[in-house]
Amino acid sequence: MKVRVYGAQPDELRLYEEAEKQGDLSFVFAKAPLNEETVQEVQDCEALILLTNCQVNEKVAEELSKKGVKYLACRSAGTDHVDYAAVKRLGMCCCNVPFYAPEAIAEHTILMALRVLRHEKKCSAKVAAGDYTLEGLKGRQLGQLTAGVLGTGRIGRTTMNLLNGFGARVLGWDPYPNDAAAKLCTYVERDELLKQSDIIFLHCPLTPDSYHVIGRETLGMMKEGAVLINTARGGLVDQDAVLEALERGRLGGFAFDVYENEAAFVRKKKTLAEIDDPTFQALLARDDAIYSPHVAFYTDGAIYSMIEVTLANLREYLTTGQCRNEVKEEAGPV
Repeated sequence: MKVRVYGAQPDELRLYEEAEKQGDLSFVFAKAPLNEETVQEVQDCEALILLTNCQVNEKVAEELSKKGVKYLACRSAGTDHVDYAAVKRLGMCCCNVPFYAPEAIAEHTILMALRVLRHEKKCSAKVAAGDYTLEGLKGRQLGQLTAGVLGTGRIGRTTMNLLNGFGARVLGWDPYPNDAAAKLCTYVERDELLKQSDIIFLHCPLTPDSYHVIGRETLGMMKEGAVLINTARGGLVDQDAVLEALERGRLGGFAFDVYENEAAFVRKKKTLAEIDDPTFQALLARDDAIYSPHVAFYTDGAIYSMIEVTLANLREYLTTGQCRNEVKEEAGPV
């Protein structure tokens, strides 16, 4: 099976070289993400390995089908960058990596929370300017807060476990409650979680039901001065509403590793002035907003796991025509 690989980094190539030695898969590597402009570059490939910055809408799916592509392997848990209905209608298969080193994302989540709570961005700026005073740096202790986790799948549970280690009171909400999470949190209704939590963590999949789950209405339910952490999907958050809440002091801090319109700049080199997004520019200018460019997953262990599972998915398609990690139309917990 010939496979076109998107987004492979130089230090990952050895994994593909080792996989080729088995003789059943061969790889070609694409420099630019898959989208309407680059789909014509796909030639003589039966399968594609996709990152989240690839966009498979209906038009792209139709072109891929015409080119004989059969399998789309998402090297991620999230699949909102793929129009699954169009892919299915055109007779193609789509799989994902349901979980991979949840510790990587959970650890980064806690890191971002601590950076906001201890005013790390402002502290670093003061030191760089030669200001070693304490003004504006009084922080909050994570262990003394009520932490709400929206999404109690593997990543959410791992974050909960870390929060328990800090001594935080942990609340959880999920449309799919599970016994493992119930041992780590107190399940409450979503609105109650928003009202009680001092800091809120998003670990939900992005579905039509969860799109902009954090918006003006839900921000209005939160405690004044609450902190929001999003390391899941950018589309979970109405960024304009969050900026407005920060400006009004309604929200006490915001840390985000994902952004709804990030495809315009993530994995690229651009100055802030070159990014035509006033909301993003305004968020990055604030001391109480912390951003990292979709790197929560990016550890050596997580990357190895993602690639291994992706290759196993393709081999399962190759040998059986099916895959246990086939994407379902109804998304469950991450």
